[in-house]
Amino acid sequence: IVQGRYGPGERIKISEAAERFSVSAMPVREALRKLEGEGMVSISPNRGATVRPVDEKFIEDIYEVRTMLEIMILGRCIEALTLAKLKRLEELIDRHRTAVAALDIVGTLDSARIFHLALFEIGGNHEAERLFQRGWDTILALRLRFGYSSERLEHMGLEFQALIAALRRRDAREAEAVIRMHNRAGMEDLLHRIAEARPTARPT
Repeated sequence: IVQGRYGPGERIKISEAAERFSVSAMPVREALRKLEGEGMVSISPNRGATVRPVDEKFIEDIYEVRTMLEIMILGRCIEALTLAKLKRLEELIDRHRTAVAALDIVGTLDSARIFHLALFEIGGNHEAERLFQRGWDTILALRLRFGYSSERLEHMGLEFQALIAALRRRDAREAEAVIRMHNRAGMEDLLHRIAEARPTARPT
């Protein structure tokens, strides 16, 4: 879907998808249920699975939900934070910095995901973590296809450092401001990368 091999509005038939990917019907059904949960397909009794458009509004909605979840969890993090937990977050930032320096896109994504999930673990809300992870899987697929700008990679590390500094001071308002900025910048960079990858129309 992310690669455009299934277009917006297109039906995904279980039998055809199973044949296309050389699997049985069961994993296709499971995949479609997961995609429905992520908002990438809609399933109805009569039509089966239909692809939803992965457009600007779709991406903006994911980032909005993600931001609200993280703002909520940051308050809980500050209440539960200890020096040991803070040290762990700093170690995760170091892992992310190493991946960025090595131009390792998979490592960059994975280390960023682990850092964000660590915040939910410290905050102690597993349902919020589950919802966050659902949106992350969609962004992950898009990032693997479209990548990051070099400027975005540089700024991500700075934003993580600013967030750690706010948490260390137990400054909830500053932490919220940083996470808003972090997610906004990430969303804008992703939308820009997608726009750059679109084929330009030839003059007639």
